[in-house]
Amino acid sequence: MKKLLKISVLLLAAVLILGLAGCPNPDDEKGGDDIKWTSDANGTLTVINNTSKDMVLFSGQTPSATNLLGGVRATSTRELDISSVVDDFSVGGYLILRGISLEEYNKNKSNLPQARIEYSAMATYGQGKKFRTEISPSYMGDFAYRVTNLGRIGIELRKESPDGEKIGYLSSLASNTLLYADSSDGFAIYPVYVYFQKSTGQVTTLRPTSHFDTVTVSPRSATGNEIQVYTFPNDPTVTWDNIKGTLTSPVAYVTVINNVPNQSGRVTIAGTNRLNSQNGYDTIGAGEILTYEISSTNEGAERNVVLQFYSGALNLPVRLDNNSIPVLKNGFDYTITVSGSGSTSDGYTVSITESDNARDLSDDIESL
Repeated sequence: MKKLLKISVLLLAAVLILGLAGCPNPDDEKGGDDIKWTSDANGTLTVINNTSKDMVLFSGQTPSATNLLGGVRATSTRELDISSVVDDFSVGGYLILRGISLEEYNKNKSNLPQARIEYSAMATYGQGKKFRTEISPSYMGDFAYRVTNLGRIGIELRKESPDGEKIGYLSSLASNTLLYADSSDGFAIYPVYVYFQKSTGQVTTLRPTSHFDTVTVSPRSATGNEIQVYTFPNDPTVTWDNIKGTLTSPVAYVTVINNVPNQSGRVTIAGTNRLNSQNGYDTIGAGEILTYEISSTNEGAERNVVLQFYSGALNLPVRLDNNSIPVLKNGFDYTITVSGSGSTSDGYTVSITESDNARDLSDDIESL
């Protein structure tokens, strides 16, 4: 009897194993079995997918099997470790991100360059450095327009203002690139040149003072014959020599060092306008060093920078030694250091220093 019972149990276990093997995994049903979807333990690149599509990410200008980074499920966040993707991770650099939907990936596996690219961005990397980027549904959809970059520096396309929402990234000399939108409503694009200087590890944003204006685009049906074409700068007769002589920085570069233990903070203007760091973070953690871009003028203008802690209950204004509001100048670097503890401003020290000179990329740009 015991022998028969043992055989029955074994048969039942075998049936269960076979049954489970035949049950589809929810992730497998979505396809993309060769794509990793889970976060990496040492990931320094955070990708937030705010869309209803599973997205597949690639590095470089054109998607291919050799530069596949992995996937991010719809309405989820993933941390990616790219240290093995680049050969200079310890030094630092930048890479171009391209994203296509899982449906496009499955449909174009044999010819990935033909897949519809609905997401593009520039991301920096380096040992101990993090970068955060978001995929927005506003720049995916059934409407499209084409753009060309006549410059030899990559361009971030920003919506409605030079520090507005990032629409996408155009590599240097990128031609006839297709971008998407979720409606046919027009909007203004501000192209901002973005230059990564390897010698310093700094990201510098630049814009010309002439030969360059915002462009209002009109997305049209992505499947029709009425897709509009735009060029940056908007005068197609302008040459790179014309452009590079007029490039200036539209912002001051403010690096914040948070030495407040056990507390993340926010960097604001006047305690109301919260700023995101260059690498995409809206808070600065304890012990972190992040750089922020603050719009000003070449001559300099007062900027009431206020650091906030404890969910805004503690406001620490940044002041000079004479208690005046700092004057920030475009192109210059500033360092703000905050330290201390407690529930009142008396327990904290906040200081600000200015670089001796503005950032000078003239030699780099001249050689491009």
